[in-house]
Amino acid sequence: MKTYDFIQTIIHNLMLKSFFLNDIGLLHGKIGIALFFYNYSKFTDNTVYSDYADDLLDDIWNSLHNRLPDTFESGLTGIAWGIEYLIQNNFVLGNSNEICEEIDNRIMQLDPFRMFPKFAEKELEGFLHYVLIRILGTIRQQSEPPFDKLYRNNLFQVFSFLQQQDKINETCRTLINQYFNFINYKQPFDYKPDLLQLIDENKIIEKYYLSAPLGLKNGIAGQLYKKIIGIAK
Repeated sequence: MKTYDFIQTIIHNLMLKSFFLNDIGLLHGKIGIALFFYNYSKFTDNTVYSDYADDLLDDIWNSLHNRLPDTFESGLTGIAWGIEYLIQNNFVLGNSNEICEEIDNRIMQLDPFRMFPKFAEKELEGFLHYVLIRILGTIRQQSEPPFDKLYRNNLFQVFSFLQQQDKINETCRTLINQYFNFINYKQPFDYKPDLLQLIDENKIIEKYYLSAPLGLKNGIAGQLYKKIIGIAK
């Protein structure tokens, strides 16, 4: 099978299966797959794929509920990241402060001093991505920063403590430093939302594509993005 035909087969398979996913989250679920299809629609100049992504997004809105976890991987902070990504890249119109206000308020109910010492490294990294993309969104909209001043200062104190720990990885250190730049105004805020930073390095062997997971991380949507769009950027 020619490469183009093979890719089209995989994309059609992704469209057939992804609408029936129960996970609506960023790394393994519907919103991550919607991000791929918005990008692919722009890459191919074909609105069929953005129309499909719109349908996924509508289904995600209808599936939001209070029982969703706060996590980046499959929960609210990851969904907020996806919303900001879509607005900041002009895939959808909207005010992210209004859309994400309820999520931000729910996150502010979590005590950083109790939350972060127990965080696994990947959870910390995801939370940092959420915080930074929300800050970037408010900077671009020239609006008030997300979270109130007390919560931002509490995050600063906890992140300062975490920076002194050997166990956090370099990605977390870099993201924390970007938060410090925002708080201290010492350097330009330089967080760049990029799907490639969410996608694993592992490749799916072609013969397993039809049976592989569907999402961004370790899945078909992520591998297609990296293979088709990421290289072209």
